[in-house]
This record gives sequence, C-alpha cells and structure tokens, in this order.
Amino acid sequence: MTEDLLHQLIHLLDEGGVHTYPALAQRLGIGEALLEGMLQDLTRMGYLRAVGGVCDTRCAGCPLASACAVGRPGRIWVLTDRGRRSVEREAEASEQIEQEV
Repeated sequence: MTEDLLHQLIHLLDEGGVHTYPALAQRLGIGEALLEGMLQDLTRMGYLRAVGGVCDTRCAGCPLASACAVGRPGRIWVLTDRGRRSVEREAEASEQIEQEV
C-alpha cells in the first residue's frame, strides 16, 4: 500500500504547480506527518530533490514568489530525472495494457 501511495505522490508532483502539504495529504488520504516521511523516502531513493532549502516569510527575493501558494514555511521539491523516468515508464506500461485489452 505504501508503494502505491509513493507512486501516487510522484504522479501528483509530476502534474506540476504548487501544492501545500495539507492539500497533498488530503488528496492522498493521509496525514501530513506521513507525507513528510514519504517525501523524505522519495528523496533518499533519488526520485525527488529538495530545492533551495526551506522557505520562510522572506519571499521577496524568491523567483517562485509569484506562483507560491505555501503561505507558511515549507519546502520546494522537484522530480529528478529518475522520478520523471518512473512516471514515463508507468505511462508506457498503462498504454501497453490498454492496447492489449
């Protein structure tokens, strides 16, 4: 089940945009503490990378300030090449299954 949640999280992050911890946790049906653990796990496994450390209330110099919806201290995560390849492989596998059906 946790592996499914990890895949779901990768797909949500692949959608792009800015996501708050509460919004991601709600979409996955989990608590924020578990979400934080999942983000850390995906980082350790090489699927995600934290960018720029931790955000704070000094947004004036941040290039993402106009798009940011965090509204409180948080972190910015991006998919690594490995994370993007994982999403692509799953999409290809799904497409192949659909063609076989």
